[in-house]
Amino acid sequence: NYSYSFGQSFSIPDLIKMSKMSVDDFDTYVTSKGFVFEGMSKDDHLESVDYALNLNISNSTATKFMTLYQRYYDYRYYISYQTSDKKEYINIKNQIKTFGFKLQDSDTFTSKTGRVANRFEYGKGKSEFSLYANATAFEINFGVKF
Repeated sequence: NYSYSFGQSFSIPDLIKMSKMSVDDFDTYVTSKGFVFEGMSKDDHLESVDYALNLNISNSTATKFMTLYQRYYDYRYYISYQTSDKKEYINIKNQIKTFGFKLQDSDTFTSKTGRVANRFEYGKGKSEFSLYANATAFEINFGVKF
């Protein structure tokens, strides 16, 4: 059973399920978990809705962020989740392996803001997870290619 609960945390099955939701269903689901709508993004390659947990409006910080993409490059489904909870990150990372995803690539890079981060990519068929970890935050992305 993979429904661990660390407050408002998510499991691999949750992320996969949410990635395939309509914006309306996604809004209902994450709002019921305490997230609030933060904004949207749209350009030639993507279209997304952004939600945050414990959002501080004055400085746009939050404890967690969740973004559902209706369009994202050559992906049929795509979702991005950011957390600062190290236990949750490790839990998700271990679940990825338990669900049969295999490490395909990893490296270390420096972000535009000068932060060093690790990147791990796992794949299984057309589905993939990409994880980014730096000193203060963890990002978990799930996508399914067309």
